[in-house]
Amino acid sequence: MYRTRIEMTEKKYIKNPNTKTTYILEEEEKKVISKEMYHNITCEDTLKWFRRLGGSETAQRNYTRAGYLIAKLISTCPSKEMKIIRTFKFIEDNRIKYGKNVKPRKIK
Repeated sequence: MYRTRIEMTEKKYIKNPNTKTTYILEEEEKKVISKEMYHNITCEDTLKWFRRLGGSETAQRNYTRAGYLIAKLISTCPSKEMKIIRTFKFIEDNRIKYGKNVKPRKIK
């Protein structure tokens, strides 16, 4: 049986000062994360906590190789000046070994 590798793409957008509803891409980062880190990011308690702070959290679920999971997470800050879009890609890979002390790696 193959292990599942989770690749997270994080895009940070800043609001365009000339318009009300458009955003400009500021930064894009890709990394491989563990299943534990994925759970911490997409847990219902985490989403509720950020919503209580005043931000907006939108989770989109899709059918993936690993099951019906959150594939896209859109976070908007309370002032609506910045938006972060995280997309998750689930890849079956037998070369990846997950342990308790696995740190996320950046993808080039």
